[in-house]
Amino acid sequence: MKSYFSYFGSVFALAILFPVASQADHNWNPGGTQRNTLNDLLGRVTYIPVPSQRDLIVLSRIQEELVVFEKQMNGEGLPSPLKEAFSINYRAIRTSLVEDRISDDYGRDLLSVHRQLLDRTHAWLRQRNPNPEFGTEMIQNLYHFVSELQEKAIDPAAVNPSIQTPVINGYQVWLGELVAWACECNGLNAGLVSRLRVQIRNLEHFECLYKSDGVLYPNERDHLHKQFLKVTEETFRIIRRSY
Repeated sequence: MKSYFSYFGSVFALAILFPVASQADHNWNPGGTQRNTLNDLLGRVTYIPVPSQRDLIVLSRIQEELVVFEKQMNGEGLPSPLKEAFSINYRAIRTSLVEDRISDDYGRDLLSVHRQLLDRTHAWLRQRNPNPEFGTEMIQNLYHFVSELQEKAIDPAAVNPSIQTPVINGYQVWLGELVAWACECNGLNAGLVSRLRVQIRNLEHFECLYKSDGVLYPNERDHLHKQFLKVTEETFRIIRRSY
């Protein structure tokens, strides 16, 4: 499986150099993309000028650190059964968010729990005499969370295609994980993290506003993508200020 952030980061760098489509491709399969990486999503971000090679170096550095962060979220370095369980849970949450099957708030809660469980697991492995039952219980808990997610998530067939915005949803997930990485690894200072959170809230505000009546009209989709592109540009500016 490709790295969730590595390909996303590569396309982010390409997207800011070359103009590409600013609207979602209606023939694109978000579920298929998520089996690889959300890096695919930025292949549809519009042209954002990069004035210097230094900017690309900053982006490349952060993208590489996000690759490591993603591997950790997928259970990299854990014993095989635990790694598989964490990877399945992480992928299920991301895919459900991108496909409009769960709310942003619920998805954030699930990702937060995922990170807490991962921290507990690493702490357990660092113990001199770890309780052997912990690993078994953790695997059972993770699969329970996956099952619970599938029960609470909207059935894919029931999601109204007219309100699906997989490109925007995928970017929101990536941006949320960028914030999580920044907080956990001190990758960005508190002020920049706060500004990134504002960008997330702004995009979610317009998404909820336009989807509230169960229909996303063409003019509303256009305006939502306009806001989305503003957020991508501002995100780039914030990242650029971090180094």
